[in-house]
Amino acid sequence: MQLQEYFDQLAQTWDKELTRERLKCLSNIVKELGIKPGYYVLDIGSGTGVLLPFLIAELGDKGKIVALDFSAEMLGQAKAKNFQPIIGFAQADVLAIPLAGNSVDLAICNSVFPHFNDKVKALKEIARVLRNNGRLVICHTMSRKMINQLHQSIGGAVANALLPPEFQLKELIKQAGLKVTHFEDSPERYLVIAEKSAR
Repeated sequence: MQLQEYFDQLAQTWDKELTRERLKCLSNIVKELGIKPGYYVLDIGSGTGVLLPFLIAELGDKGKIVALDFSAEMLGQAKAKNFQPIIGFAQADVLAIPLAGNSVDLAICNSVFPHFNDKVKALKEIARVLRNNGRLVICHTMSRKMINQLHQSIGGAVANALLPPEFQLKELIKQAGLKVTHFEDSPERYLVIAEKSAR
């Protein structure tokens, strides 16, 4: 089964996987990012729009969010929630983000980075759309070890969807022209922040 088909099939029941603890964790992560009104935020692998309420809470009606996902079914679930007009939806692959270069203040990958087949190419494409001093955020509501064990136990389309070890991830991010400014891997959460330096 292709990955896109796998996530299309999960779309209807995806939100049932969200516990109060996971939502609280995501809310805290978003609050800590220092998002300012007027920011242009790209939510990569937005899925059913799990992060969107937290991002809206920080932006208010000043700013823009693009919810990007390659699964039409996932985006359909998100659109049905009738979020504020500051949100635009894009069905696209992370390897071909339909946005102009140097346009995004913050690109966030919540629970999606392991699923990128070509992580270097994906990171370079994210770096392309980031403004100078823009940030990339990679986050999960559990540790790297727990995520990798979970995907391996599910098997099939996600068996090889793994988070690389810290040294390897930092090298991949560096190859994309970004610099890691924060790295955290605990049982409660995994959070990596990288910045695009002004050249």
